Amino acid sequence: MGATNDIKDILRGALASLLGFGGRLLARLSLMVVAGQLYGAVSLGLLGQVAAITEILAAIAVFGLKRSLLDMLSADNAGGGSDSDALRLIKEALVSSLIVAALLSALFGMCWPLLFPNDTMPLLLYLAIPCIVIAEVGGTAIRYKRVIRWEVIARGIMEPWAFFIAALVFYTLGFSKSGLISGYAISAAGAAVGIAIGLNRAFGLRKLLGAKIRLSALYQIPIKSLPVGITDIGIMGFRRLDILVLSLVAGHQVTGIYYMAQQIVTVPHKVYQLFEPMMAPVLAKLHHQSKSKTIGAKLAGFCRWVFTIQLAITVPFILFSGELMGVFGSQFAAGALVLGALLIAELLDGSFALTEIALVFAKPKVPPKLILMALAIELAAIYVLAARWGAEGAAIGYLVAMASLACARLFMLKKHLGISIIGRAFLVPISFGIVIATALTIVRSFWPMTEAIMFGPAIIISIVLFMGSVRLLALTSDDKLILQQLKTAQR
Repeated sequence: MGATNDIKDILRGALASLLGFGGRLLARLSLMVVAGQLYGAVSLGLLGQVAAITEILAAIAVFGLKRSLLDMLSADNAGGGSDSDALRLIKEALVSSLIVAALLSALFGMCWPLLFPNDTMPLLLYLAIPCIVIAEVGGTAIRYKRVIRWEVIARGIMEPWAFFIAALVFYTLGFSKSGLISGYAISAAGAAVGIAIGLNRAFGLRKLLGAKIRLSALYQIPIKSLPVGITDIGIMGFRRLDILVLSLVAGHQVTGIYYMAQQIVTVPHKVYQLFEPMMAPVLAKLHHQSKSKTIGAKLAGFCRWVFTIQLAITVPFILFSGELMGVFGSQFAAGALVLGALLIAELLDGSFALTEIALVFAKPKVPPKLILMALAIELAAIYVLAARWGAEGAAIGYLVAMASLACARLFMLKKHLGISIIGRAFLVPISFGIVIATALTIVRSFWPMTEAIMFGPAIIISIVLFMGSVRLLALTSDDKLILQQLKTAQR
């Protein structure tokens, strides 16, 4: 009964995330059109660098609590902890992270003239790091209750639409240089407000604010979160350092093209994040119950699902990469190869990213080592390749690093937990991908489809055909059971 409820919780979370994903996707694509057509590649490149630094600093402030707090709360609950203990722990995590966030915001402001001497730092940006911390740590606390809707509202509606509306307003007011960065800060505030509303509904803000904290916990919690913290900081660095290294060797214009490609890649990248919010608390509970076989079965099934869905999106996106980039402005059309390489990299990461959750809980010292290895590969590959081939070189270097990380995760999962993820079942979606790619290539040889009104429907049709073929021909008995549970979860 417990295993069935776990799957229902994961699927319920995925369904809720999917609803938010649609709103987020529409807002993000609208924003990128505005950013590309109105602000241009140079402003977009500056935004990419600022966002990269801000999110790395925010990851340092959160210090792994996005996942380790779930483990702490689960362990506390298994040990007979009360609701007041959970409230105290959540408040301690928030306070310790916000103290670091405030210090890092001040440090960023002091270093800004050295990093961006030709631009003025918008005052709103000082709010970004604390707001990201509230959204991450607060969202984790809500997720512990196995409630996902408030995170969906905050991340899928309030954050992206606040960014889009703010970018338009600031451009209209004449802030053509700093408008995107100020809009980014407002979007972080929007997410924090949404999560704060969720915290109030899940726990009660008065109870949370009134919980008595232990001063010793303000440094003990980061110590407990050390392995996960290093891992999460490394992951954020891994996903953001490419922008920073590229900006050093190629400048704002090229960085803007690369950053635009990254935004398109967020579409397939979000697939694994549909399952991750509820997968983490489920695996945390199973880890404390020592159910390794159940963990392995869930990981293998959901990793294959993520791979299949991402591949369905990746294949047509790669074939129409130049046209997709051109939608956001003619200056971005040259980034077709950049988009293709990043799409493959995200396919490798997203398909097997869920495996890291099991490693974090069972072998917390392993993920930091893997991330440090991948970071070293990424820095070396991107610096060498970007200096020679610009954005294309950076994308290829990122792909090399991501492939190395995916292989290392799968190897360590097998070595330490005896869990194998890749099997014959992966061959079926790969075969469908080859068929769809061949069919699209043949069609394009007779019908170029250079306009969005033509290639847009072609992409949608190919994704539907891919997933329809999988639905009819490739579902295992376990997949059919999960689909049945999905129907139940919808009720």
